[in-house]
Amino acid sequence: MPCSPDQSSAGARPFLRASRPAVVPYVTAHEDETIPYRLVLAAHLEATDGLRLSYTDAIDTDWMFGALWHRHGLSRSGRPLWKLVNTGRQRRCMLHMLCQVCGRSAVDDEGRISWLMPEPPGASAAGQPFTHVPPTCSPCIPTARLLCPRLRPESHVYTARRCEPFGVVADLYRPKLGRGVVLAEEAVELPLDAFRDLEYALAQQLIVSLDGLEQVQVDHPRTPVTAWRESLHG
Repeated sequence: MPCSPDQSSAGARPFLRASRPAVVPYVTAHEDETIPYRLVLAAHLEATDGLRLSYTDAIDTDWMFGALWHRHGLSRSGRPLWKLVNTGRQRRCMLHMLCQVCGRSAVDDEGRISWLMPEPPGASAAGQPFTHVPPTCSPCIPTARLLCPRLRPESHVYTARRCEPFGVVADLYRPKLGRGVVLAEEAVELPLDAFRDLEYALAQQLIVSLDGLEQVQVDHPRTPVTAWRESLHG
């Protein structure tokens, strides 16, 4: 859930202007991490149609959970791309229960995983909650709420007993003439049992299901901007 630091208007007073965050969230993508690639369809014996989405120079580790994954470097160098997540780091956070802000464990002393979300999680047809938002450890929650405009004025804190891979957020491609492909849909949520669609998907983010989910009430911190706005209304 990377986002750009809050920016005040040009006419705002200097002491109200939000400063650049000292730490870029762990999952934020960076400009120098972009890796060029070319997508094609490649023959595969186990694919439903005998073909699956591939790179021209694909290797076995490009696939996970039945889908091809978007390639991203891991250098964390270059300008932060605030609205984009790094695919590899997002997936690592989900699989190893790491904080999306600091990259350390998001598991608390009671063994529960902490989450901070801009809106409540989704739910499957069977009522199972799920999310593509990586965990946020308890110490990083106040910082995330201060720096991320998406988390104000409302955000939701949860803990979960366990999480499991459930699906992917992916761009969906369809065949065109020859072995070429054309983009059909962007940012589609696909469950891991949508086998045929996964064969034509370029996964961007991992979705996990959340077991034993409980909401936690945490007060929003008061910032100088918040205090100033409240003073205007008496």
